[in-house]
Amino acid sequence: MRVTAATPSRRPGSAPGAPGAARPAAEGCGSGGPESAGPGSGALEFSGLGSDRLVPLELASAAASFPGMIDTLRVLQNRITGSVPTEELAAEVSRTLTGLAMRLGAHAVDEQAQIAGRMDLPGRAQAMVPVIYLDEQDEQHAAGRVTFGRFYLGGNGAVHGGAIPLVFDDVMGRLANTGGRPRSRTAYLHVSYRSITPIDRELQLIARFDREDGRKRFLSAELRDRGTLCAEAEGLFVALRPGRP
Repeated sequence: MRVTAATPSRRPGSAPGAPGAARPAAEGCGSGGPESAGPGSGALEFSGLGSDRLVPLELASAAASFPGMIDTLRVLQNRITGSVPTEELAAEVSRTLTGLAMRLGAHAVDEQAQIAGRMDLPGRAQAMVPVIYLDEQDEQHAAGRVTFGRFYLGGNGAVHGGAIPLVFDDVMGRLANTGGRPRSRTAYLHVSYRSITPIDRELQLIARFDREDGRKRFLSAELRDRGTLCAEAEGLFVALRPGRP
């Protein structure tokens, strides 16, 4: 993926206010998947899986608790980012995380068997991209909400510029592959930063499928803060040839 960026039109201001309460909404490619609180909300509950047909039998017992574990990890990332712990507490957390990493290592599987990355779970059940809540989606557009927690802070209350393309690539990539279209991959993603994108505030996200030319799919997207355009993107996604990963 090639990302190019324009210069922000204004410099970071003061830290924004707290976000409003996240409204439950299905996420993903119209799958009616499960719901979960967004990052920064402090909530650790997970409502469970949607349709059992989406869950391989061998993963059914583990899948229900896995997204809750990822929600907890999101909160942990935010708390670590926004804290100055004592030496003793930092050492204790390090020991605890090391122990957990070693225990999880005993349950390692290959990519095809892992739960993280599954489309039917909030945020794909991984903590890299903020959870996107889609309120509307069809073959031509998607509209929803996203909140960047403290983990994504670049400085002075603003989201790190490198985190914004992650959200654009995620929502545009999903839209590019809806409607029975063959799977595609990002060829390029151009992001223009128009104003500050604040952390800890629910933002509005819109993506559009603009046109298709053979294997090429052209999409665009906008990220807004209560009407103010924070960033916009244009992307090219290319359908994979048969047999290509």
